[in-house]
Amino acid sequence: MFERFEKLVDVTAPPPREQPPQSLRALYRYFLSEHRRLFLALMLIGSGVAIADAMVPVFIGWIVTLVGATDRQAAFTAALPTLGLMAAVFLLLRPALLLLDLMLRNSLLVPRVTSRIRWVSHWHLIRKPWAFFQNDQAGRIASRVMHLPGALRESVEAGIRAVWYIAIYGGTSLLLLCQADWRLALPVLAWFLGYGLLLRRYVPRLRVLAGANAQAYSALMGRIVDSYSNILMVKLFARQDSEDAYAREALEAHDLAQRRHMRMITSFIFGLALLNTALLAGTAGIGIHLWLQGLVGAGALAMALPLCWQMASTAGWVAWEIAGIFENVAGVKDGMQSIAAPSTLTDLPQAKLLAVTRGEIRFEDVRFGYEGRPEVFSGFNLTIRPGEQVGIVGRSGAGKSTLVYLLLRLFDAREGRILVDGQDIREVTQESLRAAIGVVTQDVALMNRSILDNIRYGQPGAPPADVACAARQAQADGFIRALRDEDGREGYAAIVGERGVKLSGGQRQRIAMARAILKDAPIMIMDEPTAALDSEAEQAIQAELQALGRGRTMITIAHRLSTLMRMDRILVLDGGRLAEQGTHRELLERGGLYASLWRHQADALEPGHSLFRQEPEQAVA
Repeated sequence: MFERFEKLVDVTAPPPREQPPQSLRALYRYFLSEHRRLFLALMLIGSGVAIADAMVPVFIGWIVTLVGATDRQAAFTAALPTLGLMAAVFLLLRPALLLLDLMLRNSLLVPRVTSRIRWVSHWHLIRKPWAFFQNDQAGRIASRVMHLPGALRESVEAGIRAVWYIAIYGGTSLLLLCQADWRLALPVLAWFLGYGLLLRRYVPRLRVLAGANAQAYSALMGRIVDSYSNILMVKLFARQDSEDAYAREALEAHDLAQRRHMRMITSFIFGLALLNTALLAGTAGIGIHLWLQGLVGAGALAMALPLCWQMASTAGWVAWEIAGIFENVAGVKDGMQSIAAPSTLTDLPQAKLLAVTRGEIRFEDVRFGYEGRPEVFSGFNLTIRPGEQVGIVGRSGAGKSTLVYLLLRLFDAREGRILVDGQDIREVTQESLRAAIGVVTQDVALMNRSILDNIRYGQPGAPPADVACAARQAQADGFIRALRDEDGREGYAAIVGERGVKLSGGQRQRIAMARAILKDAPIMIMDEPTAALDSEAEQAIQAELQALGRGRTMITIAHRLSTLMRMDRILVLDGGRLAEQGTHRELLERGGLYASLWRHQADALEPGHSLFRQEPEQAVA
């Protein structure tokens, strides 16, 4: 029975392609519209429970009237249909409604709908451009993804569970009281008016304070995760005290926001308690007056007082629910800043799949600059021939990595075009573009998974034999087979830790190279592929890279110039322009910027390094 309910929602079904909207109401509609039948069922069930609960005082009134009858047997016989109705409502109908409500909430709404919203949120977030993640903290983004679905679901659930309940219960109570005597309904009408005024006074303030509380919490989470993510730097620089101060500032800000929020909630609850007291006193006073005048019987009075008491008790619960609703709505609004943030880099509706047949790359009049910084490229032109192995060098900030980011379309050029085999990369899907390019980044990122899974990231589902072959080409198979993690997993099954912290820099770099080799893409980008390697390992891997590059277009960025000596062509960038280009020997003979960089590196190295083991004319140059 549980599984039947749980299967009504497919958590990981393909989500809607359109981006989550930036309007709060539209965001609720976006996430909840596919579950409208569930919420409608909950409202109908809630109405049934509220009406059944409102009938309790009515039945109490009937029983009071019954036990006050002179002819008890005749009165009991006459009341049998009423007693049968009472039994049906309380022994059958109400338990059945409660069971169905519990099944819908606990088997469907809480686990499945929340997971569904979380999946859709994550699906859209992971497809946002790289710049989006650069401009925020990973901890805060993750906190929003995890918190928003629950907050969104709980705010709607509380609205149905509490606000809708008291609306139905109150409306039913008014009708029942009016049937007994319209004057008994006056305190209830006055209570509803006072309740509305109370909400009008406190709701806007609660919304603002709840929003400030949610933002302060999000900021606190971001700071704490930032410290944990960079714990090695904290330890190396002995900065625990600084991190304490950094976290303390956010913690105190959150504490202050939370205290202000709780003060307002306390005032709201106390005001509601006074209102409830007035409701009970007013109903009792009017009821006793009408009873003394002989206008209502004891049964009517026995019905009116429990009705109002139940309403007053429910109102306190509803007040807490309303406070929770605003807190959750504030959490949703905070999460919107990430989940509903507009994507500035998207595929065109008619985008096609990239077809790489030769591997030619062209930059045509490209102009680009990062926001708030000077332009990196202005009218940049470059053609990389099919199958050509190209090295890129230049001083820091010359635009080397930016050139690669633009080719991968991690950023869009402001003007000009970038073509791969004549296809404008803005007119093809980003996934097909990046699937055609293998990359080894300077800052190697590994998942907290096994080495097998990390290398397989280049080609999911690749046989273990192919993974091992790629690792051997990257000079990684030897150290991989000797690995053993704290749980006893060995070799390719060993877990590398968060961002690969259990491995050395050189080991991480070689695994990243194995991953790129396994991907076997027609275009390869190597960004400082041997930066973390010693000279001996560098020479061994250079031979493998040379073989890997045959038949495919390869771009290699390096500060260590010995990595580029065998390239077909070396491009020298300076200030966002192509200052020089040619082979290693041609550039040395030219005596320009490249030759200057070569001499500086040679002067900094000891004899015997690979830079000195060149042909005589190269060493002299």
